[in-house]
Amino acid sequence: MSVRTTARLALGLLTGLWVTIGAAIPIGYVSLRLLRAANGGELGPELLAQPAVVVALLAGYGVAAAIGGWAAAWITIERRRRLTSLLSAAHVGTWLFVLVAGGAPFEPPIVLGLAGAAVVGTIAGVSARARQVARSAEPVGG
Repeated sequence: MSVRTTARLALGLLTGLWVTIGAAIPIGYVSLRLLRAANGGELGPELLAQPAVVVALLAGYGVAAAIGGWAAAWITIERRRRLTSLLSAAHVGTWLFVLVAGGAPFEPPIVLGLAGAAVVGTIAGVSARARQVARSAEPVGG
């Protein structure tokens, strides 16, 4: 792998992580505001006992990871599988670090669910960008 490809892969990885966090913040904020409004103005840990709430949070984070994966693939699509693997491993590694360090705001099953949602979102985002690139490479009128 050339130095240029390696540099683009590293930049794509950093972009994917940065954009995922940047997308997760407003998605999480809106999700929590909607949950609070639906729960009579209260927002507490008891909401995490409701499967629908957990699924909504996981879906929101999955969407954020898909946006991050798409952005990462915008930087480089040359090594698509490697990018997907590295970005997914970075997401899982981050959540495992948070879990081991004791800084997780949720119970371990939910944290592992967030890691899984990030992997699924990453795969979806990188794949979506790869399809866009493939479509744009098709000859016009072909």
